[in-house]
Amino acid sequence: MEIFNKLEDIKTRPSVVLAIGSFDGLHRGHRKILGIVRTKAEELGVKSMIITFAPTPREVLSGQKEVALMKPEEKTDAIEASGIDMLVLKHFDLEFAKMDPETFLNRLLTYLDLKVLVAGPDHSIGKKDEAGIKFLKKSAEAHDFELIVVDKTQYKGFDISSQLIRKTLKDGKIDDVSTMLGYNYRISGTVIPGQQRGRTMGFPTLNIDPDMRSCIIPGFGVYCVSVKLGKDRYNGICNIGIRPTFAEDELTMEVHVLEKDLEHQYNKHVEIRFKHFVREERKFDTMDALIEQINRDIKKCKILTEEKCQH
Repeated sequence: MEIFNKLEDIKTRPSVVLAIGSFDGLHRGHRKILGIVRTKAEELGVKSMIITFAPTPREVLSGQKEVALMKPEEKTDAIEASGIDMLVLKHFDLEFAKMDPETFLNRLLTYLDLKVLVAGPDHSIGKKDEAGIKFLKKSAEAHDFELIVVDKTQYKGFDISSQLIRKTLKDGKIDDVSTMLGYNYRISGTVIPGQQRGRTMGFPTLNIDPDMRSCIIPGFGVYCVSVKLGKDRYNGICNIGIRPTFAEDELTMEVHVLEKDLEHQYNKHVEIRFKHFVREERKFDTMDALIEQINRDIKKCKILTEEKCQH
């Protein structure tokens, strides 16, 4: 895949089928659009192309920090894996946001021989009341390119969107998140020293310092996960919360790796993929009650992992 930072870097004015958008998280709705771009490009014998942005337009225009569902490099890798030929990863700022739709369209047509533009029903290349689908239809007729409008992908009666996925993630509904994304949500971080409570109870854990700049932490609870350390990946169970049984109030994330005791992992980079929700975090009256519940959680996690493998 050819990767560019701006349109001006493209010197050959290639014939393309194009889609433009934030594609935050590259969820099932986004992948539907990418699939149409790729298929249509193959039919016409031209290049498939995506223009996407970092940071997201929503963050820039709202002036509020919004952590993306994917790091830019993760999105780039996922778009490449989907079979797209060309990618422009454009830095989005207020100056770019002020560009009127006609100017932006003319820039597209200057650097690209645009054959087809693929867009969702609420897509715009500027203010929605000025540059939405109505504007794009007129532009397609005027400039002789085809416009394909793709219906939203739905889940449980709702349109799948990055915002809906964020809300569902914060609610801890990780199974719904995985279904809407089409893959397991992941976060990365660093292994740090803990208080060794898990080890004393017979459940040694990796204490994780998550990279808060680049990930959204799922809601408090216990999750079935996979853990990647270096080139190795393990099944595990993750607790996110404040450990109310021990009267603590600081957010912690700790992972117990199933069937393997991993020692001396401090300062190592770790990636956690969330597979299933197990239960909500709650306070236990005794240590024995907590240990009993952890054993039940591990059993449930193993069953969920085995069921996943069978499918």
